[in-house]
Amino acid sequence: MQYQEATLRQLSPAAFGMLGSMDMAYIRAVGENDAVVFRIFAANGQQLGEEKSADAAMVVARQNDFEAFLVN
Repeated sequence: MQYQEATLRQLSPAAFGMLGSMDMAYIRAVGENDAVVFRIFAANGQQLGEEKSADAAMVVARQNDFEAFLVN
């Protein structure tokens, strides 16, 4: 999606932060019961899923049309 610069300059900080948020997800390693799982979150922080490996989490996110990022 492309936006003109003049349009972007008129957005509030909150509206600017929402751009692309429905297309992005992040994956975070979480320790749970002496194991590590990889949780998938929408850009707004809502948990979408959980996988046993980072690679599997990335695949699941991409299969659901999210641009996924691994974060610490």
